[in-house]
Amino acid sequence: MNKITDNKIFSIAIGLQELPINWKWMLFLGIFMIVLGTLGLAASSFLTLTSILIFGGFIFAGGIVQIIHAIQAKEKDWGGKLQHFLIALLYIIAGLIIFWDPLATSLLLTIVLASLFAVIGIAKIWYATLCKKQDWKWLLPAFSGLLNLVLTAIVIATLPESALWLIGLLIAVEMLFNGWFVFLLGLRVRDLENHE
Repeated sequence: MNKITDNKIFSIAIGLQELPINWKWMLFLGIFMIVLGTLGLAASSFLTLTSILIFGGFIFAGGIVQIIHAIQAKEKDWGGKLQHFLIALLYIIAGLIIFWDPLATSLLLTIVLASLFAVIGIAKIWYATLCKKQDWKWLLPAFSGLLNLVLTAIVIATLPESALWLIGLLIAVEMLFNGWFVFLLGLRVRDLENHE
């Protein structure tokens, strides 16, 4: 064997040792996440509102903990105490606003996501123009960038309705991909265990 092959085999062996031993739990977790992701696809509006409310709860709780910390801190020479209180109050107010109008928060976050998709799409197309001298390698970033811009256009064209489903859809798709990843990884660990 040559040195490159030996290094690859060594890397794979080290990586396999880090895999979880109980493949049955990995399969179960993968299937569970796939089921939740599929349910999330069917109820993306519910998932959007639920995630927005949980996000608001975390922000509100973070503000409360910051106020408790500022009160509990016995340091008299702490110059940042007022700023700490102000930031905590902003957190609490933001959490309350999210609870008060989760639909407006969802609309705002959807606009932020659409803007992010647009910026990423433009960056990919710009990168594709830099790679144009490398034969066909510019096609993938160009195509991906165009898809980002099409996605941006769809989201913006369907506002405010897309604010009800986009965040939940992205969460559900992420859960599906992770579920399939964990499931397939569990199958691989099972196969490796059976070959030993």
